[in-house]
Amino acid sequence: MSAQYDLNLQDYLRILKKRWKVVAACCVGLGALTLVLTPRIRPVYEASARVKWSRTDSVAGLFLEAFTWSPGDDLATQAQIITSKPVALQAAQRLGRIAAEVTPEEVLRDRTLSAALDGMLQAYSARPIEGTSLIEIRSACATAEDAVAVANAVMEEYIIRHTFERNRQAIEAREFVERQVGEVSGRLRAAEERLTAFKERNVGASMPDAKEVQFFQDEASRTEARLVALRGLATLLESGVEAGSSPELLLVDLPEEALASLRLELTKLEDRKRQLLAFQNEDAPEVQSIREQIDRLTERFRREARTALGLARDRKRVLDGKLARFPRAERTLLQLQREVQVNAEAYEMLMRKHQEALIKEADKVQELSVVEVATRAVPRRMPGRLLRSLVGLVVGLLLGLVAAFVAETLDTSIGSIEDVEQYLGLSVIGVVPHIDADASRREILQRNPALSADPHLEGLSALVTQFDPHSSVAEAFRSLRTNIEFSRLGKAGRTFLFTSASPSEGKSTTVANLGVAMAQMGMKTLVWDCDLRSPSLNRIFGVPREPGFTHVVLGMSRLDDVLHRFSEVFLGRIDLRSMLTSAGLENLHILTSGALPPNPSELLASPLLNDFIVEVASRFDVILIDAPPILPVTDAVVLSTRVDGVVLVYQLGRIGRAVLKRAKSHLDNVHAAIRGIVLNDVKAEVSAYTPEMGYIYHRYDGGAGAAGRAPAERAAGAPSIAAGGGR
Repeated sequence: MSAQYDLNLQDYLRILKKRWKVVAACCVGLGALTLVLTPRIRPVYEASARVKWSRTDSVAGLFLEAFTWSPGDDLATQAQIITSKPVALQAAQRLGRIAAEVTPEEVLRDRTLSAALDGMLQAYSARPIEGTSLIEIRSACATAEDAVAVANAVMEEYIIRHTFERNRQAIEAREFVERQVGEVSGRLRAAEERLTAFKERNVGASMPDAKEVQFFQDEASRTEARLVALRGLATLLESGVEAGSSPELLLVDLPEEALASLRLELTKLEDRKRQLLAFQNEDAPEVQSIREQIDRLTERFRREARTALGLARDRKRVLDGKLARFPRAERTLLQLQREVQVNAEAYEMLMRKHQEALIKEADKVQELSVVEVATRAVPRRMPGRLLRSLVGLVVGLLLGLVAAFVAETLDTSIGSIEDVEQYLGLSVIGVVPHIDADASRREILQRNPALSADPHLEGLSALVTQFDPHSSVAEAFRSLRTNIEFSRLGKAGRTFLFTSASPSEGKSTTVANLGVAMAQMGMKTLVWDCDLRSPSLNRIFGVPREPGFTHVVLGMSRLDDVLHRFSEVFLGRIDLRSMLTSAGLENLHILTSGALPPNPSELLASPLLNDFIVEVASRFDVILIDAPPILPVTDAVVLSTRVDGVVLVYQLGRIGRAVLKRAKSHLDNVHAAIRGIVLNDVKAEVSAYTPEMGYIYHRYDGGAGAAGRAPAERAAGAPSIAAGGGR
């Protein structure tokens, strides 16, 4: 069954139990920091004013239909206008926060004025009251007087601006009518003078029949007036200006119902566009949509005006043809009379419209009415320092949890043996402290200086079970030997595979020292270097690598010819007999890797390996196999299916725990019999061998080996908390 990598509830509880100090420090620290550094917040006062917006669909008088309010303008739109910069600027000028003569352009250029305007915008808000026609303006300031003043100033400036915008066209139309009255009055006086002069020169001119003259004269007057109006409309539409927003469009008399309807609709769209531009940009989607509608309607209006103008011209030609039947003097007289009549009617119409415009301007449209004026301000309830500190504690708790899990993710070390067992679900069968190879090397050279030139001196210093048998490190290997022996109780098996997740985690050193410890207990032991990629047992024991295992399994050598006896290797060295405990040395045999094959995985997976394992298992009590690491190559996984037990060696801090768990999953996938894990080169907080344990070992190491050592040498044998190495 493959390993489980997702964190479960038990994993979360384990992390919190391990990192509770981080969580507590963040929680208490942020809470205290919030309490100390949070300034005392000055009280904020709120005031509110309310206005009622009554939609006006039309106004009586001159522009009955032109001032129809857009149905899309609602309370939300008005609330946005209230919180716009133009209204805020006028309110700030009313309150004296910004000089009255300052223009909007100057405000945008000056940083100080812009900051004052932004402060004014932040001091109030506007929102429609749901289910009503009311808009509430709410201000929030440092003093009660400022809150009341801001709410009332914004309300008054909004009403003034809204009223001006709603009556702006009436004012512009009145001014335009006054200019037109002067022009038409001059044309009327000139026409009357020409008629009088003609009558004086043509006293004897005959007059046609009165009824006939009256008929053609009335018809010609109406046609001429209509033709003048249509020409003006056509000129306005063809000029390229925005006809809908021009006051001239409102003054054109349009007897055609279709043209009047188009003018009304165009004016409505222009009003809607102007209201949107009060708080939106030119390129806003809604503004662009209104512009497209105006362009389409203007084009349609232009076509209808051209058609009506053509019909009026045709009617004019027909009347001119009928009037041509009269004598020249009579026709001239009729033309002059008609000119006087047209100008007189135009003048009369303009005077009537001027009076109506004056009445309309005096009777301003009022859609807004004050419902409630801000009279007093109430303090806003703000959270106290204790409440903010409580919030700081909660935020600190959350940050502490995040920090704890981040620290757990980044931390590649293991804090305790229980963490290893809970994380991997394996028993820790050995805890090996740091091996001080320099101290062992110094002790060997002190007893035999001639070995300083021995190329195998570095390997000798790693065999602490032989050269420093009274040290805590040697005792750790003997404890590992005991645990492995207990793991064999009730189980058939004598072949043990030692591997690790990655290279250089100390598995070769562990196998060598454990082999010595097994042999010292009287067990016939084989230490087998099965790392066919980077073998190292030959360097530790100081024996040649070839011939070795590969020569035997391929039938090139006999097993007895390639085995090395531990006693033969070391007891033959000069002056080493005084340093060595010779008991049990004849029980340890060393099998090196031999020649390195090009395809180690295929060789280890071949049936030849099964026959070889059966042979060595029949000749030895225990077989310790040094295998390659699991993750880089597949050799160890292949071998794990052919041995009686697998032992993982883990050097603390070298790789992440997730990588170690991944290595274990490879073994689980092939159902390997994992006997446990050996923690190598552990730190003092993990290892059971603390400095106090050195005293205990010294008390129980009262033999000659311990008595002859100097205090400094005994200290060198104690476990070190520094990071160690070795294969």
